[in-house]
Amino acid sequence: MPTKHNDISLFVIKEQDITPKLDRAIREMLVVCFPADREYYQRQSFWHSPAVYRIIGKNDKGSIVAHTAIVQRAVIIGPALSKVRVAGIQSFCVLQDYRSMGLSNKMMSAAMDEGSRRSLDAGLLFCREQLEKVYGGMGWRKLDTAVYMTDDKKGKNLIPSRNITMFYPLNAKQLPAGDIDLAGTDW
Repeated sequence: MPTKHNDISLFVIKEQDITPKLDRAIREMLVVCFPADREYYQRQSFWHSPAVYRIIGKNDKGSIVAHTAIVQRAVIIGPALSKVRVAGIQSFCVLQDYRSMGLSNKMMSAAMDEGSRRSLDAGLLFCREQLEKVYGGMGWRKLDTAVYMTDDKKGKNLIPSRNITMFYPLNAKQLPAGDIDLAGTDW
């Protein structure tokens, strides 16, 4: 059963339930929201790591107006190598005409509610510094720690320095101290 926000219906959709038609509609929306990554999103509707579930916002005509994909992964934190299960937020966006209506907050709330329902420990996202205030208003906190990812080409390396890392408490109210190893690519 979808959640409603104004005239927008929000749906939690498992990745295996994304049809080719829905995937195409998601990619078209992502191209509009992320024009610098147009070529990338014309080919696929997720960043470096495939999602496990998505939150989709549709208007009363059935068009997608908001989207986020969630990666589910156990990351490794600190010298004790603590495993923390996270909901990794990627490709979070709302079309321009639907901004400033509280839809972003509702979308993020739906994403984190689903993460909690799945017994995940925390939310984790990477964004540009200018978005810290936006996500901070949704309950996310900036982390000042090194974050490492692993890819096939470069092996283990720091995530790009243009990104900041933010944390959202779910079952864990705080993360263990120390560097974060994403145990795979970023999202």
